[in-house]
Amino acid sequence: MTTETSRRATWRAYVVPILALLIAAAMAAYAGSCSLRWLGATFPGFLLMPNAAIPTVSTFDWPQDRSALFHSVVVAVDGMPVSDSAAVYTRVAAQPVGTSFRYTFSKDGAFFERTIASRQFNRRDYLQIYGLILFVGGSYLVLGLIVAFLQPGGYQARVFLLQALVAGLYPITAVFLHLPNFPWLSRVNLVLECFFAATWIHLALVFPIERRPSQRARLLHVLPYGLGLALAVLVLSNVFDHPPRLWPLHITYLYHASSIAFFLAALAYRYRENRESLTRLRIKAVLPGLIAASVLPFFAFVNNAISGGSFPVQFSLLLIPLLQGSVAYAISIHDLFDIDRVVRWSFEYALLSLVVVGVYSFALEVAARLMPGFADQHREAVSLLFVFALAVGLNPLRAIVQEAIDRAFYRTRLDYRATVSEVSALMVTLLDRHEIIAQVTRVLSDAMHLDSTHVYLIDNDHYTQWSRQADGSLVEGEAPEFIRQCLAATPISDTPIERGIFPLLLPLRFRGTSIGALGLGAKRSGQPFDSDDLALLRTLADQTAIALQNARSYEALDELAQTLDAKVREQTAALRTSNRDLSRAYDELKSAQAQLVQAEKMASIGQLVAGVAHELNNPASFIHGGLANLTDYLTRIEAALTAYEDIVAGAPDGVGVLESVRTRTRLPYVRRELPLLVEICTEGSERIRKIVDDLRLFARAERGQRAPTVLGDSIDASLRLLGNRLSSLGPVVERDYGVAESLSLDGAQLAHVWTNLVTNALDAIAGVAAPRLLIRTFWKDDAPASHCVVVSIQDNGCGIAPEFREKVFEPFFTTKPIGAGTGLGLSIAYGAVKNHGGWIDIESTVGSGTTVLVYLPTAESALPS
Repeated sequence: MTTETSRRATWRAYVVPILALLIAAAMAAYAGSCSLRWLGATFPGFLLMPNAAIPTVSTFDWPQDRSALFHSVVVAVDGMPVSDSAAVYTRVAAQPVGTSFRYTFSKDGAFFERTIASRQFNRRDYLQIYGLILFVGGSYLVLGLIVAFLQPGGYQARVFLLQALVAGLYPITAVFLHLPNFPWLSRVNLVLECFFAATWIHLALVFPIERRPSQRARLLHVLPYGLGLALAVLVLSNVFDHPPRLWPLHITYLYHASSIAFFLAALAYRYRENRESLTRLRIKAVLPGLIAASVLPFFAFVNNAISGGSFPVQFSLLLIPLLQGSVAYAISIHDLFDIDRVVRWSFEYALLSLVVVGVYSFALEVAARLMPGFADQHREAVSLLFVFALAVGLNPLRAIVQEAIDRAFYRTRLDYRATVSEVSALMVTLLDRHEIIAQVTRVLSDAMHLDSTHVYLIDNDHYTQWSRQADGSLVEGEAPEFIRQCLAATPISDTPIERGIFPLLLPLRFRGTSIGALGLGAKRSGQPFDSDDLALLRTLADQTAIALQNARSYEALDELAQTLDAKVREQTAALRTSNRDLSRAYDELKSAQAQLVQAEKMASIGQLVAGVAHELNNPASFIHGGLANLTDYLTRIEAALTAYEDIVAGAPDGVGVLESVRTRTRLPYVRRELPLLVEICTEGSERIRKIVDDLRLFARAERGQRAPTVLGDSIDASLRLLGNRLSSLGPVVERDYGVAESLSLDGAQLAHVWTNLVTNALDAIAGVAAPRLLIRTFWKDDAPASHCVVVSIQDNGCGIAPEFREKVFEPFFTTKPIGAGTGLGLSIAYGAVKNHGGWIDIESTVGSGTTVLVYLPTAESALPS
């Protein structure tokens, strides 16, 4: 389970207690504020439910005739019929306190009259009724919430919280049952009263052994609530009739008494069924509260059910918080072995207090008899003298009382310090597991007088058992199956485990890992294990676990020492083989990486060669065609020159020959075209020179030399080298070079960057209807003082998917088809920009295009152009 999941599970476990706290606090606060209306109010001398029936709630001094009045219904006041409590309260409140009224009552089909004077509800009345029921209900709620917050994930704690909510709100909502104008809250009280017994039966089914109900047992857990629901329907449909029928309430009281009897019977059955000390100690924890608190409520519920009540029911609930507190202690406190200690300490201090009070009283009585006048006149001095004597003799007196109680609680007294010292001395000197187990079992058997002592060890899923019987024999064997299941299913904790035939089964732990268990048989004296025994056993279990682990480590070390040389040689040989394999793999990786980088460079050079071949072919064609024409023109000029020479030499008809030559050779056309032809050849050769210069610049990319560089010229050189692809795709190339200065940059290395970025842009716009490239240079933040220039290459191509945007600079990542790219172009470009101290950002939208921003910090100021 992850930390987040664990946190959510813990929060969900606290949701129900928090909601219960809010509901209970709101209801208790509202009921308490409503109950204060009674203080100083004039009332008939008895309380009434909304149906004009008298509840079994009163003080000790009113009403006088409880047996007759409880559960009777007021049908008339001074001869005037009444139908509800509001009419009675209103009539009585209209007259002065002490006015006598003649009431007509109906009970069990008979009518009778009583004359009762009105009273004023004073503080004493309030404390006896509402102070008491609010205290009882609040105690229920507080104990239930404490257990729920201490054990938020426990099923027992959730059932206890439900029982505390019902049993706590039941008396609290009784406030509304006695007041007029609270019809719905009065019904809530009656419904809670019907479910009160169901929650006690439910708690009896899960206490003291926490068992979540199986599919078959769920019906048994739901059945009490079904009966409570049926009673609630009967009560609500009969009690508020005119005249009201109270027999469903009498059945509800019998249900309450039955739930108390069921709880007692369930505890008795569990005590007889479970012989483990932990279960019996839980039952012992509730026995004092159960005995003190169950008798009076049982009598009150039976009395109300049979005779209609003759005893104020709220007084019968006074001791129930004691029972509730005992159950809460048994559920929430893990270490129930401290119960004996708590009981013993309580008895010790009670006895010590009685001794001190008795001695003090005896001293005063003796002083009064021996010196009658002196004792009365100097009582403060006698008291001070007694306090001084008590301070001197308290420790010896407490030691005497404690020794007497120890002898009363236990037949023998175990010397824990001597036992721990003996075991500690043995654990330090022993390194043999068999000897350690023998000594530990002997010391425990002798010191605690046990029937048997067992040690179980887990070694590579093998369970070994050592057993020391009462006769002192130690037998080694294989652990039984139930022990294996117990150790496998039980989480490692400080709480002893009660399993099988053992009163105690303590885990042996070393650094949080279970290495076995320590099983203890019953004491020969028949006494249960107490908290002092448990403290000793935990200490011995920890020391035993450490000693056994040390012995196991020593055995492993001894075995390792015997085979160390062979293992070292084996590991050394394996290490050498691994080193050779690793070195070979590293060499192969470096070779493969170099080949891939070279392949990327060759791919770039291949693209450049195709473009350069196209660019060189055009001017070379110009020069080739021009040279052929130039040869023809020179031949014609040669013929004309020969004719001129003949004329000069005086050849006959020289002028005619010259005219014939001029006409045949088209000498005027040749003279006109010859300069143009020479210019074409010169332009072609110039273009070839520039291409060669660009290639020379590109070829210097690995030299890493910085020189004054104009970014626009560097970008234009790369565009010329890619002229073939630009011509074939035909994009509109727009240039906006806002940085015209010469900068100290490695222009040759950046040529690779522009070539790769423009090539990728051309790949992206392939197939676009109106392809377009926009190349810009500008200063970051529009200020040369920032010393950072930005080159932007923007296309309107297909764009880059968001999931690929973070990976484009990773080596060997490419979205191109196999054979169309190596995935190293952008990685190499990023490395070149990083060498300048810069970085590259990409802004892209799928279907709209991509903008690549290259940031180049300039360490020096811009150089003059």
